[in-house]
Order: sequence, then C-alpha cells, then structure tokens
Amino acid sequence: MEWLRVFAQKVLSITQGKTTAFFIAFFVAGHVMALLGKLTPTYVGFMGTLGGLVLGHSIKEDVVAARTVPPATPPVPPMLGGQI
Repeated sequence: MEWLRVFAQKVLSITQGKTTAFFIAFFVAGHVMALLGKLTPTYVGFMGTLGGLVLGHSIKEDVVAARTVPPATPPVPPMLGGQI
C-alpha cells in the first residue's frame, strides 16, 4: 500500500488541493463506468454538479485574489538628529 500513498501524494502535489483530486478521482471512475456500460444518469448529474461547484470555488478564489490588495508597508520615520 506504500505505492498508493506515494501516488496520492503526487496527485495532491500536482492538483494542489484535495477537492480537485477528489473531482479527478470521480472523473476517472465515470470513464471506467462508461467503458463497462454501467454509467447512469444519476452519476452524470452528480458529477456535473460537483464539477460546477469546483469550478465556482476556483473562480471565487481568483476573484478574491484579484480584489485583495496586499497591505502597504508603513513608512519609516526619519531619524531626528541621529536619535531613534
């Protein structure tokens, strides 16, 4: 089972998040189910909803990052007569 832990860590490092990795796992499972002829409309609807939520969350993070201004550094007061 060590290979599974290493594989999971690689996927998480590539996707940089558990939600995206979770969605990828369901995406792969859906394709396997489609190949085996067991894909149901319920699964397709569930994955569409989950994909929409992941996309919405990603867009929200991008919008918040674009609107957030980093805090300005306070000005350094001038030294008066060599004293601090």
